This record gives sequence, C-alpha cells and structure tokens, in this order.
Amino acid sequence: MFGFTGTIVGVRCKDGIALASDTRGTSHYLVLSKRVPKIFKLEEFIGAAISGSSGDVQSFVSMLKAEANLYRLNRGHPISTKGLVQVASNLLFGRRMFPYIVAGVISGMDADGPCLYFLDPVGGKIEEEKFASAGSGSTIAYGVLEQMYREDMSLDECAKLAAQSIKTAIERDAATGDRTVVAVIDKKGYRELSEDEVANLLK
Repeated sequence: MFGFTGTIVGVRCKDGIALASDTRGTSHYLVLSKRVPKIFKLEEFIGAAISGSSGDVQSFVSMLKAEANLYRLNRGHPISTKGLVQVASNLLFGRRMFPYIVAGVISGMDADGPCLYFLDPVGGKIEEEKFASAGSGSTIAYGVLEQMYREDMSLDECAKLAAQSIKTAIERDAATGDRTVVAVIDKKGYRELSEDEVANLLK
C-alpha cells in the first residue's frame, strides 16, 4: 500500500464524531517525519482525517478549505458536511487518471446530526453509520473497531476507542507510529484534544 502511510480512523455516535491518527510519514523503509498532520479542521463543524502522500494530502485539504470558505462567502452560511463531501468526491473523480494518493474520512455535525463519510482515491464515497478507517494499518484498526464498538457509546468513549485503535495499529504496522492525535466534533464544533487528554485516553 505504497503512499498510504500511517493510519486514520473516524468513529460516530449519537453525540458526534471522534477522529484519530498517528503522525508518522514514511517512504519504503525510511521514516521521513514523525510530525505529519493527518487530521484537519475544514469548517467550524466539519473535520477530516486523511492518509496518503503528504503533498497530495496538503493540496487536497487546501482546496477543500478554499471551497468551504467560498461557499460561506457566497451563500452567507457554512456548507453542509454532505455538500463538502460531494465537492471532495468531484475533485478526486476529476483527477482519476492522475489521482491524488489520498484516502480517508470527512465528518461533521449538521442540522440532522453527526455524519461520517469514507472517501477513496478516485472519489468513491460511502456514508458510514459506525466507523471508518484508512491507511497502511487500517486492517489492524478495523479489528479493534469491530470488536469494541457499541451502539450506545458516548463521544468520550468514541474518542477512547479511536485512540486505542490507532495505538494498536502503531504496535503492529511499521508505517504507523509516533504520536496519536485525536479530535472530536459535536454541537460545540471541532476541537483537537491536548496531548494530556490523549494520554488519558490511552491508559
């Protein structure tokens, strides 16, 4: 799975969404960086967790932020999560012959509640009810998510599950490593957890 270094996850519950990732960037057997951002705020109530080639991820995220800002300026209100996911899908599909090496999730809080979408490199999008993962350690993360997810989880429990799934991927996947980063999105908006908060989730 060249290019899809590291692991990202998104976990949905009735109160919101938790996003988590590692921070390692690799190329073949070389660790290029231990501080690669993979979780991003796209709008006040929309976030993304994206795995892939660092340059492609940065370019893709910059375009999504620009599209969200243009929508807000033109319409006078923020774009919905579903709307921004459609923009992302169109961008990826339009480059399918020379695709961005990216895959991940876009999630947010809309008027009708939390939503979570998985995106593949050529623009395929799937709305997920429970969780989604992408990256080189996604199969490991899915094992934890499938085993531990419950329908009645709180947002704090979702954040803990997301963090624990990344921790397990770090232990088993060589391209996943270094720090665990967690963000939550609820009725108050997007917020990235502090290092101390993440450390408590990993205990």
